[in-house]
Amino acid sequence: MRALSEPTRRSILDFLHSHVNEELTVDELVKVERIHRSVAFDHLEMLADAGLVERGQRDGPRGRPARTYSYRGTAVEFSYPTRQHQLLATVLSKAVKGQGASGLRAAKVAGRRAGIGLASGGRGISAAVRTLSTLGGEYELTRSSLHSRNCVFREACASGEIACAVHAGMIEGALEAAGVKRVVKPVGRDGEGGCWYRLEAQK
Repeated sequence: MRALSEPTRRSILDFLHSHVNEELTVDELVKVERIHRSVAFDHLEMLADAGLVERGQRDGPRGRPARTYSYRGTAVEFSYPTRQHQLLATVLSKAVKGQGASGLRAAKVAGRRAGIGLASGGRGISAAVRTLSTLGGEYELTRSSLHSRNCVFREACASGEIACAVHAGMIEGALEAAGVKRVVKPVGRDGEGGCWYRLEAQK
């Protein structure tokens, strides 16, 4: 909790999360965060000690090794006494998955209702995207698709299509609440910690 309590450390972790497949040096991060190198190093080391980022190494100038840091890619849960939220999500996902196609439909319906419940009262696709962003994700909209750059259900993706069905439903519900009728279908992962969804006009 101490590692996440400081705003600059959270900002650094967010940046690493959005560059999930990259290993970055202190000097590369300093250019983005605009803080002193020693300050950045201390923050990174604390995040690494907390298990939130991983240390690595690559060749630096003149063949000298440079330490790198990358997003660990797994959730760290803090609670006392210990709560097993990820385990619960996994078990529930497997239960729904066992219902086959009807389970997927039910998962999407549940997600859609949740998406409608998040409604901010704004109208239009941009308002829907802002609503979705309150979940902590980064969404980029094109004419016929939505790119979730850091999937908010990433740690629950062991269940694969179930998490995608819920997410698609939430997107569909948020769009509907903003007055935009679309059918949202999962396309797949982007290979960088995010995923794609196709937006189709309702028939």
